[in-house]
Amino acid sequence: MPLFQWNPLFETGNQRIDDQHRKLFELTNRLAHAVQNGENLPTLAVLVAELRDYAATHFCDEEQLMRCSALTHREIERHACVHASFIEKVDEVAARTDLSDEEATGAFLELLITWLVTHILKLDRRVARALLERATAPADDDMSAEQVLVAALMETEKRFRMLSDEAPSLIWISGASGRRDFANKPWFDLVGAELGPASAIDWSGFVHPDDRRSYAACIADVLANGHTASLEFRVRTGSGEWAWVREKISPRTNRGRCIGLIAAATDVTSIKQSEDLIADASGRLEREVSERTLQLQQLALIDPLTGLANRRSLLEHIDADVVHAAGHGDALSLLFVDVDRFKRINDSFGHAAGDSALIEVAGVIKGSLRGSDFVGRLGGEEFVAVLPSTGLAGAEHAAETIRRKVAEHGFRDLDGGVTVSIGIASLQHAEDGAALLARADHAMLRAKRSGRNRCCAAEGEDLDRLSA
Repeated sequence: MPLFQWNPLFETGNQRIDDQHRKLFELTNRLAHAVQNGENLPTLAVLVAELRDYAATHFCDEEQLMRCSALTHREIERHACVHASFIEKVDEVAARTDLSDEEATGAFLELLITWLVTHILKLDRRVARALLERATAPADDDMSAEQVLVAALMETEKRFRMLSDEAPSLIWISGASGRRDFANKPWFDLVGAELGPASAIDWSGFVHPDDRRSYAACIADVLANGHTASLEFRVRTGSGEWAWVREKISPRTNRGRCIGLIAAATDVTSIKQSEDLIADASGRLEREVSERTLQLQQLALIDPLTGLANRRSLLEHIDADVVHAAGHGDALSLLFVDVDRFKRINDSFGHAAGDSALIEVAGVIKGSLRGSDFVGRLGGEEFVAVLPSTGLAGAEHAAETIRRKVAEHGFRDLDGGVTVSIGIASLQHAEDGAALLARADHAMLRAKRSGRNRCCAAEGEDLDRLSA
């Protein structure tokens, strides 16, 4: 559907004038269709040539009519300046090198629509009135043709009101005060107001209370600075609901001075609703991805069998605690726990029973420690407990508690008990995590060589004894 549809009511009876009007209609519709549907766009040279051809004929005819009217010389000159300004704007857009073909075509389309609405609705009304005054004078040989042209000009506002009412955009025009002098029918339909003088309606009352301040500030800024602005805001519809509109407000200028505004808006409620749905879906997806990422991170740091920290997480924790203890002069101890004769358990009862035994040993170790302690599975049947702020005596007590509880624990899938051997090492001066762990490992091996089911402190510690 074309942006502006020709109607027999637009015909003046003068073929020359009607052809000029049709040419401007067709050019505007062709540009609008090309921009909206992504079709091949006309080149700038063709656009400029067509607009100059229109101006050369239509402006000449109009200025001839003005010279036959009751308008003063000053008013005629001012109107001619507006015509010259149109050509200047055409040349200005054509001369810009920072626009793509699509942007340039869009700029020409905006220029044409603005010209149709503002020039015809505002400036030509005075010409029509002046010509009407002359039309009431005694007729001469040219009066018949002149009366036809006068009638055409007098119908201009009505015609372009009809055009704007058929347009898909919500259009309004204001004077220098920013208060709307004209609004097309789609605006009245949207807000549920009866058609009438636009100036008699408080249009700001339809704007959402949360958007009124920013909307008024935007209008004031365009009037003050002469810059085009775009914004989105909510409008109360005739049904009482809130619709989102996206509006572009442009200044109307005369010789560099802002004389009012022209705005075109589009109802984007469905787009906003789609954006909200997409945002909600995106938010849910982000949360799901975040949760899944956290789960994967946890899986990367957790032993899948026992639920304790895995080797990687355990070694990172030891290194971090060693750095912290050394930096604060704090004590730190490790317990290296190894299940005795674990291979015999697997060989005698099966690997499932062995896995079950490891799970239960892990539970006993964790249940025997403080909340501030950390325990992980180093690999196989080996576990390491990290005891911050704990010296050798406290570590030996914790180790003996673990050893005893494991020995007393009744394992579900085994005939007979399970024991562990535990090596104890406390952090020494200038020692790193790997060295501390190695000393605890060596102490555990000493416990095994000493008969198993024992706790043994690392060599060189103040405490070096066996526990049976």
